Formats: sequence, structure tokens, C-alpha cells
Amino acid sequence: MIYFAMAAAVALTTSCNGKKTVSADADYDSTSVADTTVAGENVDLAAVAGTYEGTLPAADCPGIKTVLTINADSTYELKQDYIDRKDGHDEASGVLQVLNGNVLMLVRPSSGEHTFYKVKDSKSIVMTDSLGNEAEGEMAKLYVLTKK
Repeated sequence: MIYFAMAAAVALTTSCNGKKTVSADADYDSTSVADTTVAGENVDLAAVAGTYEGTLPAADCPGIKTVLTINADSTYELKQDYIDRKDGHDEASGVLQVLNGNVLMLVRPSSGEHTFYKVKDSKSIVMTDSLGNEAEGEMAKLYVLTKK
């Protein structure tokens, strides 16, 4: 039940008009994230580096086409197109941190907003909450980005 609520919150994070409907950081606790940052990162960013694509769910449109490029130097570029929305394009770039050895925290410089992805394997990452919890059940497959 908790995971379903978490998945619903993630789905409602951004509406297709580009405005936040629910804060992505609603469960974000700066103390717990700071405590879980791993100094000796388990994820090899050189191996994870690449471009990941997929369509993430959205609250008020068919989805958000997402292209995320992760660089070995701990930077990222994110491009998102909100399906069936005029002026529904968003781009961001910034730095990322590795938490708990396999959770990537993308930091948007303009707002300080955080987005979280867990490295699943060499070909996929999945959007998670701030603790690295993934959506479960039917919703889980909707949050996966695959490496191109």
C-alpha cells in the first residue's frame, strides 16, 4: 500500500503543462539523504554513463518522453517532452550525486529540485522516491528508462 502511494506521488510529480502538482521532494529529508551518501560510490559512473530514454507517466497527459544523458564526470542533461501539450518541452542540466551506492540524485541548479533514479543494471535505470524505493506492481514498468 505504501509503495502504491509512493508510485502515485511520483506520477503526480509533474503535470504535462510543466507545473508541479505534487512536490517531488515531499518525502525528501535532507538529514537522511546526507546520512546515506556513500563516499566510496559503488556505481561506476563510467559504466553507467550514456543516454537513457523512455516515457514516464504524467497526471494530465499521455506521458512525458524523457531523454536523460548521464556523464562520467557526475553531470547530466535531461530533456522532456510532454505528449500532446503545446509548449510542453523542458530541458535541464546539472550535477548528480550517488546515494546508497546505486541511487542517482539529479540536482536542478535553477530550483534545487531533486530527481532520483536507481541503477538497475547496465542497460536501465528506474525513477524512484528520495529513499530509492521503486514503484511496484503494474506501475513499476512505467518508470524505467533504457540505455540507447
